[in-house]
Amino acid sequence: MTFWKIMDWVVDSLAAACLLVMSSVLALEVVFRYVLNRPLSWTLEVSLFCFIWLVWLGAIGSMREERQIRIDFAETYSPNQVKRILLPVNTILSMVFLLFVIYYGVLVTESQMSAVYDILPFSRAILYASAPVGGSLMFLTLARVLVRQIRRYSPGQKA
Repeated sequence: MTFWKIMDWVVDSLAAACLLVMSSVLALEVVFRYVLNRPLSWTLEVSLFCFIWLVWLGAIGSMREERQIRIDFAETYSPNQVKRILLPVNTILSMVFLLFVIYYGVLVTESQMSAVYDILPFSRAILYASAPVGGSLMFLTLARVLVRQIRRYSPGQKA
C-alpha cells in the first residue's frame, strides 16, 4: 500500500471510531439518565472530545475528494484556461490558511498542557491538539490535491 492509501485508511478509521464512540456514549447517557435515573458525569466530555476530532478528521476526507466548502460558480462556468489557474490558486490559499491554523493550534495546545478535564484523567491539550494535527493532515491532503489539479489541467490533458 502507498503512503496515501495508508493515511486515508487511518484517517477514515479514526473518524469512524470517533463517530462510533460518540454515538455509543450518548446512547448510554440517555439510558442512564432517563431509564435508570442515574446520569453519568463523564459522557459530555467524552462525546465533545470525539465530536471535535470527528469534525477535523471528516474535513480531511472531504478535502481529499475536493468537496470542501467553496463557491464553485466561477469554477463551474470557467474555461479550462481559467480553471488551470483558479483551482491551484484556491488550493494554495487554503494551504496558507492552514499554516496559520497549525501555528496557532500548536500555541493553544501548548497553553493547555497543564489544564486537565474535571472528570477525565488526561490533559485538555489532547482535545486542542486536534487543530494542529488536523491542520497538518489537511495540508498534506491539499498538497496531494494541488498536484492532482495541476496534472488535470495541464496542457494536453482532457478535463
